[in-house]
Amino acid sequence: MSRWKLGQAECGGSSHLARFGRPRHNGVQRGKRPNAAPVSLRPLIFRIVNSAAICSLVYFCWGLEISRAQQTDFSVYARAVEYCRGNVERPMALDLDKRVLCLDGELLSGQDVSLAKGLEDKGLFVVRSPGGDVATAIALADLLQDRRATVVVYDYCVLACASYLLFASEQTFVLKNSLVAWHYPIDPHWCPSMAMAKDGGPKRLEIAPCSSATPGYQDGYKRFQDINRDFYAARGADPLVEWPPQSVFIRKTLGRKFEGTGTVPDFYWTWNPRHTASAIKTKIVYEAYPQTQDEVDAIAARISFYHPVIHDP
Repeated sequence: MSRWKLGQAECGGSSHLARFGRPRHNGVQRGKRPNAAPVSLRPLIFRIVNSAAICSLVYFCWGLEISRAQQTDFSVYARAVEYCRGNVERPMALDLDKRVLCLDGELLSGQDVSLAKGLEDKGLFVVRSPGGDVATAIALADLLQDRRATVVVYDYCVLACASYLLFASEQTFVLKNSLVAWHYPIDPHWCPSMAMAKDGGPKRLEIAPCSSATPGYQDGYKRFQDINRDFYAARGADPLVEWPPQSVFIRKTLGRKFEGTGTVPDFYWTWNPRHTASAIKTKIVYEAYPQTQDEVDAIAARISFYHPVIHDP
């Protein structure tokens, strides 16, 4: 898996509304009486009303997300982050009150994450991680779910951190100027392709073991798919949402980049939090989700993240 050195995710399922709003060609045929003409306005009126409904729904959900962030007292989480930035054990530390668990570093294969068992119920899990081993990430996420922990992300959470720790428990708060991003591994054993999406939307870039990969490699991938499915099902994920998450915008962008080279694009991507409410039960609240590509680039520069990152608007 690539490591870092140092919709249907649309709100309210607007893609389904769009399908019902496809125009029909009901124009007036030659020789018909003029009073039949108004009937042809019905599809147009329906399309206008439907488009307005879609826009209203998207902005309503996005407004709820902004409102939730504005109502949250992020100072509580900022203080926990300051503790974890301080002179504590790394990569993991638990404060004396057992209310704050820190993870600062890469997730390693076979890593001992049992310290999480000591976290009090509904405690805070504060994380900054470049990702790493999937099995370790899932084991830690399951412990956090058992304790109904609140996840707090600062600086960066990418790859396995974004895929599993972000959705570990009931709610996650992402502090401002933090990067949460996904990326496909670039490996000679993995072959990319554009696959049909379960939600019926645009095709999405997928990777799977190449046909030349050994049977053991193929079996390992099937086990990974089963584990992945169980992980997200346990967190109430919509079965039509595929992981890692890709909005319609990101699907199209990755598709263009793949078609231009035929290889896995060496790009990370973000996922706008307005998509999460309809995708999974975990509540994701950003203190300030970046609004532009320039903001994403500035965050990446601040944390010395040297890979290009696509902003999901």
